[in-house]
Amino acid sequence: MEDHKLKALKSMYKAQIMWAGSELKNYLDNPAAVGEHTMLETMDELVGIAEAEDKLVVLETSFLETAFNE
Repeated sequence: MEDHKLKALKSMYKAQIMWAGSELKNYLDNPAAVGEHTMLETMDELVGIAEAEDKLVVLETSFLETAFNE
């Protein structure tokens, strides 16, 4: 059975990925939405969400498989 804490982490990483994608799309569709920083700096920070994708892969391959096999 999948541990509820692992399930919560998985949901959190997926939400972070979806949020960053949504923000990137918004900045591409509405460039005036970026106020304080340059658009490239802001978009670069959002692409940094790749860390959440990496964490999701590790969680799914190393921890969730183990949780199901126990």
